[in-house]
Amino acid sequence: MISADEALRIVLENESPLGVERVPLLSALGRVLAEGVESPRDIPGFDNSAMDGYAVRSADIARASESNPVQLTVIETVGAGRMPTHRLERGQAVRTMTGAPIADGADAIIQVEKTRGEGTAVEILASAEPRSFIRPRGEDVRAGDTVIAAGRTLSPADLGTLASLSKSMVEVYRRPRVAIVATGDELIDIDEVPTGAQVVNSSGYALAAAIREAGGDPTILKIARDAPGEIRARLEEALTFDAMLSTGGVSVGEFDHVKNALDGLGLKQLFHGVAQRPGRPFKFGTVGYRPVFGLPGNPVSTMVCFYLYARPALRRMGGFRRLSLPRVTARCAGDIRTAPNLTEFVRVRLERGEGDLIAEPTGAQGSGILSSLSRADGLLVGPASATTLKAGTQAVVLLLGGTETVALDDVLGFEDPRRHMN
Repeated sequence: MISADEALRIVLENESPLGVERVPLLSALGRVLAEGVESPRDIPGFDNSAMDGYAVRSADIARASESNPVQLTVIETVGAGRMPTHRLERGQAVRTMTGAPIADGADAIIQVEKTRGEGTAVEILASAEPRSFIRPRGEDVRAGDTVIAAGRTLSPADLGTLASLSKSMVEVYRRPRVAIVATGDELIDIDEVPTGAQVVNSSGYALAAAIREAGGDPTILKIARDAPGEIRARLEEALTFDAMLSTGGVSVGEFDHVKNALDGLGLKQLFHGVAQRPGRPFKFGTVGYRPVFGLPGNPVSTMVCFYLYARPALRRMGGFRRLSLPRVTARCAGDIRTAPNLTEFVRVRLERGEGDLIAEPTGAQGSGILSSLSRADGLLVGPASATTLKAGTQAVVLLLGGTETVALDDVLGFEDPRRHMN
């Protein structure tokens, strides 16, 4: 067996980003940009008003105050989306709405709250410095600037920025298409009621959700029964995708036919067996350029191996730079016993203590107890060199998707001093 770190290294050495595709802007959210985007123009394309008010010459109102108002002649009103039609001269003002262009000759905006009157004359009740409340041309983006660099995961604000550049289509890395192959006579699909020794293929749906969360495009193939011909047919179908995940059939039991089928399909096995718990039978290899992840059959082992190895690989294929699960440091709530000579990934809940995160196991850690993973905020890493993590010991915790308890409780506001806690 190899170590967990070595297994991850081998997996990632064999993956690289897939090709590039052009997609409509609204389909690009969460995708990785494959091209740097330069602005073809200044944004905004003109000096404009940051407030509702009057465009003025600051020299005209240099001595203005409430006790000494300065009267100016209003020569026009300019709303957003319109251009001024007159040049501002001495003693004049242009009523100007927020976002509207600044008239030539004006060098400041005086807020409407500091004026009195309406119509063709206005009294100015305060002075203004040159450029006051004027948003300059190119304040946001200059023509020729690289607005968004290649490799960025696109956010809603990024899509808004791209829209401002008239980018209706963008180039992004392809999402990996991932086939999920579940094998076993005991498995039934989600819409069937289990009888006798049957179990629902829950792992297939958990994997599909995790693949989607990682940025992939999952397909759950029809369950393959424990028959060599059926397993081979399903694997052949799976190998038309960018990557394949199989669950079950990676041990050495009498009915584990996956190995023989994969060997017959040209699998280049890179390792089989990792010194970890759960997930020790994990297997990885390639058929051509396609990665093949042979996940153990027990549902927790399946998901842990996905998070540790398949997820980073799929994210690399999708062009992401952040590959692995985010991690935090937490203190053990009590003694946690771990397996000797194995890296153990303990399902834990996280609570915030006095400035620290506190990790507590979710209960029994059997590899068939999927609910223990559902209750978990993360996977605490128990080093192979230890057999017990004492209460209070700091440990690394890999955060699972949807984790909320590492944040503060539902604080409705933004000035709570606890926001500075680790």
